[in-house]
Amino acid sequence: MTDPRPTFGAIVLAGGNARRLGGFSKGDVGINGTTMLTSVTDACQKAGVPADNIVVVGHAETELKRTVEDPPFSGPVAGIGAGLDHVDADRLFVLSCDIPFIASGLPRLIDTYQGEGVCFGGEKAQHLAGLYSSDALRNRIGLLQQEERGLIGMPVRKLMESLDVTILGEHEAARDLDTWEAVNEAREQASED
Repeated sequence: MTDPRPTFGAIVLAGGNARRLGGFSKGDVGINGTTMLTSVTDACQKAGVPADNIVVVGHAETELKRTVEDPPFSGPVAGIGAGLDHVDADRLFVLSCDIPFIASGLPRLIDTYQGEGVCFGGEKAQHLAGLYSSDALRNRIGLLQQEERGLIGMPVRKLMESLDVTILGEHEAARDLDTWEAVNEAREQASED
């Protein structure tokens, strides 16, 4: 008898060139003694993703599976495409490495999942803080790879635009830290807690 519960995997994107951080690897930035990347991958494991079904796309330090998009720095959609080859699950968290407080948000994504995915939002969808159908992502990536430019430099919204994705409101757990100002604010907040 097969288990009817969905299986979970995670693609964690850590391959950007972090221009707003002066080129410093976002995943390797520390908050309260832990790198942002480790905070995100630990959150995935606490939410039920087996460690061997998490892949980090990029050059940040990790003991988990790691790959890079081809060519390197070709954008998040290329990163998602590269990550898909290394995970096998019904549903995939697709997360950027600069959302170190995501742990409290992952259960909400699981509980509100419907259609082909769910992500946090606000003024605009935060697609790199979401949970998606693995099949839907694979099918859409396959179609986009056939286009002239392929996945290189493609915006994430183009990947997601034809998927049935529910966009939740803003959530503190999905706050991204992509500037030194945001990182320093988070460090101060962590030291006060």
